Amino acid sequence: MKSFYGLKLKKKLGQHFILSKEILSKLVEYAEINSKDIVLEVGAGLGNLTALIAEKAGKVIAVEKDLRFTKVLKERFKKNSNVEIVEGDILKIGLNLPYFNKIIGNIPYYISSKFILLMSKLKFNLAVLTLQKEFAERLTAQPGTKEYGRITIAVNRKMHIEILETLPKTMFIPKPKVDSSIVRFKPKNVKTQVNEEFFEEFVKNLFTQKRKKLSKVLLKFLTNYDEEGKKIFYALHIPEKRVYELSIEELEALSNQITSKLNITVLKRV
Repeated sequence: MKSFYGLKLKKKLGQHFILSKEILSKLVEYAEINSKDIVLEVGAGLGNLTALIAEKAGKVIAVEKDLRFTKVLKERFKKNSNVEIVEGDILKIGLNLPYFNKIIGNIPYYISSKFILLMSKLKFNLAVLTLQKEFAERLTAQPGTKEYGRITIAVNRKMHIEILETLPKTMFIPKPKVDSSIVRFKPKNVKTQVNEEFFEEFVKNLFTQKRKKLSKVLLKFLTNYDEEGKKIFYALHIPEKRVYELSIEELEALSNQITSKLNITVLKRV
């Protein structure tokens, strides 16, 4: 693996750095950073992006899991009063960070799904991330396509997602096996309120068999509950579609049909 500051990058941490100042500057530009912003940077690495953010932002909260690199970061930014280095795993500390309003990061591929789901629970105004190209396409997939799935639904209910451009794998050191995308996220108001706990379980179960007809999968899901669940199935208005063809709005409506007929808090699996 490539060495920086005498430190070898760790494959298990998904460490692939962008060294191009032009690309890093684009991330800052896409995030529309100004002096009023407090920016959370995920995976600060060597601090090259951190430095560019710090030039424009009021403050940078730079999170880095690899303690070897946090030492480098603390030394590099010891005179920067607007840079705070946080040692730790973003997946463990994400909900306990101080206030920020924007997020930037070159996200390790192996935590992409978990981080995006975490981000959907955070309060912020705008995020710009580099993600594996294939994963970015899953986030923006349309109903009826093979890429459309649980992560698409969970994220698109709460955020507007825009793929801004593709980054070839040659822009990273060491070079990964696949290309990446720069993706911008903006939170949106959820139009349809659902029982979130039930909806998550509902979608999870349906999409384990997403190519099958909705009616067949839904009946199996509801029969995992007591007899009342079976009765509800026959009272539902069920679209004549396969699971992966359902839009988010249709899933929300179906979920609300079920919860309106049953007190979910007392529903017990048998």
